Amino acid sequence: MKMLEGKRYVLLTALCLNVVSLACLIISFITPYWYISWPRVYSGFKRIGLWEVCFAGFYIGRNPTTRSYHGCWWILAPEFQSIRNLVMPPWFIIVQILITVCLVIEIINLIFVVIIWITTRSYDSSGLGKRRAPFTLVQAATIITITTTVLKVISVLMFGLGAEYDINWMPNQDINYPHVSYGLAIVSTFMSMFGSTAHQVFRSIVREEYQQPAITRSTAARGARASYHL
Repeated sequence: MKMLEGKRYVLLTALCLNVVSLACLIISFITPYWYISWPRVYSGFKRIGLWEVCFAGFYIGRNPTTRSYHGCWWILAPEFQSIRNLVMPPWFIIVQILITVCLVIEIINLIFVVIIWITTRSYDSSGLGKRRAPFTLVQAATIITITTTVLKVISVLMFGLGAEYDINWMPNQDINYPHVSYGLAIVSTFMSMFGSTAHQVFRSIVREEYQQPAITRSTAARGARASYHL
């Protein structure tokens, strides 16, 4: 089996980290387990995600004859108009926006990285070795990965602090705690951190390649092919 070049290992690492990061983010985005109530104790609140919230007889105030909420609902449902500020405080809306932005641009970023991977597999028609990675795409992928890392760090910190210290958000805070969806968002954040490092290393390698004279590249390519045949 043909050995991968060192830079291809770096690119493959970045690609795998991007895939894992995106997969964790998608699951986190669609699942309603960012924050839950301890199941062994009754509470009107059950769980909440970015776009779904579940109640079990939740009502506002001390009068049990007022309207109560049961079951799982889309978080933007018209039925929640009267408690919108309670369910979605400003910091929660910011987290929704940031995670949504991260999801969209991470999908775009993964497309860029796949294009780079496919491009660098084939040989250059000039005979100077493998085709060089499009530096514009490499630069864009690096910037996007760093950007999503920063946005996700802000998001998970904001959610953690908001859930811990916003006493007006969700009843019975002493039995509520972050759960698997929030944990996946944290995992995605760490994958983006590692991916940022891999992208920056690959970008440095590609930049050095573009700065090399053509004859140097030609000699290096012939040497690599000769070593492979041996």
